[in-house]
Amino acid sequence: MSSAWFVSRLRRSGLLLPLLIPAVISIVPALGAQMGSYPVAANSATGTSTTSTVIPSTVSGQVINATTGAPVPRALVRLNDRAVLTDHDGKFRFDQNTASSANILVTKPGFSATTEMQEGGNLYFQGAQMGVPLELRLYPEALLTGTVIGPDGTPLPRIAVTALRSFWEDTGHRWVTVGQDQTDSHGNFRLPEPAGEYRLEMRYTPLDRTTGEAVLPVSVPAEGSSGTSQVIKVHAGEELHFELRPAVSPTHTVTTTTESAGGRDFMRISARSSSGSTLQVNPQVNGPGGETKIQLPQGTYTLTARRNSPENPEQAETTVTVPDHDISGVVLQFAPVPSIPIELIVDSSATSDNNQPPTLPQLGLVLQSDQPDPERGDSSVRPTTRRDQSFVFTASPGSYRLQSRNNAGVWYIKSASYGDADLLQQELVVAPGAAGTPIRLVVSNQTGSLQGTVNLNGNPAVCWIYLISTGATAQSVMSLRSNGSGSYTVAHLPPGSYQAIAFERRHSANYRDPASLAPFSGHVRSVTVNAGDKPTLNLDAVPVAEVAP
Repeated sequence: MSSAWFVSRLRRSGLLLPLLIPAVISIVPALGAQMGSYPVAANSATGTSTTSTVIPSTVSGQVINATTGAPVPRALVRLNDRAVLTDHDGKFRFDQNTASSANILVTKPGFSATTEMQEGGNLYFQGAQMGVPLELRLYPEALLTGTVIGPDGTPLPRIAVTALRSFWEDTGHRWVTVGQDQTDSHGNFRLPEPAGEYRLEMRYTPLDRTTGEAVLPVSVPAEGSSGTSQVIKVHAGEELHFELRPAVSPTHTVTTTTESAGGRDFMRISARSSSGSTLQVNPQVNGPGGETKIQLPQGTYTLTARRNSPENPEQAETTVTVPDHDISGVVLQFAPVPSIPIELIVDSSATSDNNQPPTLPQLGLVLQSDQPDPERGDSSVRPTTRRDQSFVFTASPGSYRLQSRNNAGVWYIKSASYGDADLLQQELVVAPGAAGTPIRLVVSNQTGSLQGTVNLNGNPAVCWIYLISTGATAQSVMSLRSNGSGSYTVAHLPPGSYQAIAFERRHSANYRDPASLAPFSGHVRSVTVNAGDKPTLNLDAVPVAEVAP
């Protein structure tokens, strides 16, 4: 486990503060515990504080390896602002506990408290939950190891290998860079990471010191693989080994000129090869005429250049074939990146007694593409504001899905259109030069609600709930959390049909794909919500032990 990861985990644990509830909850005291008096909440009727007897208790348990079931010795267990190390049997004990609730976090180098990126790993317990021995799980890190070897079998040192993790959130998919290692003198790399789904990347090296030539990029699975279904899935405690064999090639100078008076704004150029791999090149601009030189190996490429001017971004695309010598005369003809206006319309059936209509930022709009930006690993485009305070999507030509993370209170997107296209059921297709035609969003406050409880192993519990819309909507997945008594309420839910599932811990998955729910079909429930209705839906959560990391 990397020291950087361990420092990060300790920083997270340092954010945990005691959560004191102004009430007295009886917890079975440890044998021989001393009783004492502690102040509790003020009496609201008299304005005077009262004193009640709180019986100090013992919070104890064991930390186990989630994969093997073996005890984990010398793990650091934090309970609010206290900490102890587990003994050789993985057991821990906090005497004289007077808190009625607790945040508990377990850390140890080489392990993680959770396999989910969005969770800090801390567990919340209340009252009687702390009166029984606790079983806390740590997940051994997985290992992604390998060797980078040149075409002649020579190991390549000083080559950076990056691990990107596949990550799903309510608005779509992202690749997140989580680790990087540089190959040693034998070409070996080692990346310890939590269990999950990954991609390994070895990016383009224009001039390698070992070969004297360019080292071409390699990704596992191959970058040309469709969608995000092609991933490396590695389990807790598992080691996977890979042999990366990049091609090496001499490079040649490609001199380009521009046919745009766009100034000398910073320009990014990427070259996508016929095999599907992407090369990020560093352009060298020479002279006021916009002459630019880049270095490319022999082959055929689609060059994409972009100027990121805040108000008027421009993009150029052309195909170039690089022979075995330098070439010039490649023209980059820049054109404005399409700016698509966004219009907000209040539905005629909306009532006027529920707040003001939402602003566009409150709707949390994004356009999701299947082709992520190779530098950001993100496939989303968010609205930008113009000088006149209007909102636009500045989106390169391609296909997108409109998604929303609704933070607009009582309002939701009832319909979305772009010309004749229904964006709640069809993709937005942006053509070169597209401009002027707006995206029209109709919002309504005619919503329903949903309530219920979540049980874990027969007891009410704090769990994560996922609502997956089965109809046409801009917000296809919603996540929320039940409270300490297992109850939850979703107010202002767009009318429609939903599937619902609860997990003990946060669970990142592509819920738009029915296959993601198949392993947990016994926990999935369906519900239909109509405007003005408030049905009840009770859920049995998937225990963390049933989610194989």
